Amino acid sequence: MSEHYGKKIAEKNNFDIISCDVCKFIHVIPIPSENDLLNLYKNDFFQKIKPNDIEKENQEFSYWKTTFDDKLSSAQNFLGKTGRFLDIGCGSGSLLLRAKEFGWDTYGIEPSSEAATHAKNNGLKINENFFQNLDLTKLGLFDVIHMKNLLEHIASPSEIIEKCKLILSKNGIIIIEVPNDFNPLQQIAENFLDKPLYWIDPPVHINYFNFKSLSSFLISHNFEILLKESTFPLELFLLMNENYLEDNELGKKKHDQRIKFESNLINFGKNDLKREIYKNFAELGIGRSQIIYAQIKK
Repeated sequence: MSEHYGKKIAEKNNFDIISCDVCKFIHVIPIPSENDLLNLYKNDFFQKIKPNDIEKENQEFSYWKTTFDDKLSSAQNFLGKTGRFLDIGCGSGSLLLRAKEFGWDTYGIEPSSEAATHAKNNGLKINENFFQNLDLTKLGLFDVIHMKNLLEHIASPSEIIEKCKLILSKNGIIIIEVPNDFNPLQQIAENFLDKPLYWIDPPVHINYFNFKSLSSFLISHNFEILLKESTFPLELFLLMNENYLEDNELGKKKHDQRIKFESNLINFGKNDLKREIYKNFAELGIGRSQIIYAQIKK
């Protein structure tokens, strides 16, 4: 789309943030070029912006694999089988490693040279490129396409969703996880802390979805929503006067507490309860991130 217009919500880092009447979700203007984005994610993201993410994920793998297991078990339940699994923006490949243990045939796409090298060194099949630059006819069909923390970073979410439809098998599942921005607790915290739109971060984050706008976006591309879940609503800590936004050590402590909460539920055999909590949070539109499972309408 060449034309974008809508109500201006804010401005930051020389970008306007608009509620776009064309796209039906919030995004920045001007939209960065594909070349600028490729350079950002190939050379800077894991090297400069998130330099400790790969090491941190490896250290916390025993926790993160429980979140992977939720996604993999749900996908298998919807499909009734395992099959080909594509992770777009796979990072260091942790989810793919776990998926292989579940019996999936895995493939990853990751533009960051550092993250892609890490994944390849673990024996994973990785294409080190932007998804938009690939010849889709050579990829074949996939039973599951997973995208975590991707749609907020790319120039055209609509383009990538339409391309995904071309390589999804019959009854294939798409799993999307993105930040849940402009959510009710976040906006309360914004006013409470007098930090207007603290989650806005262009040009790293271009697009901003909440449960309503992401669901509508997928439905507009002929997907049926199968399941919605949230992640822990970190804004609760802000509303307890625990301002982790300006204190990295406090932020780490809150992160560890969230992990402890979920790990205790899992260790006590209550993972189903944990997921029910997050499904109900999703219905309320709260949670720091949103996870939506969807399938092309028949």
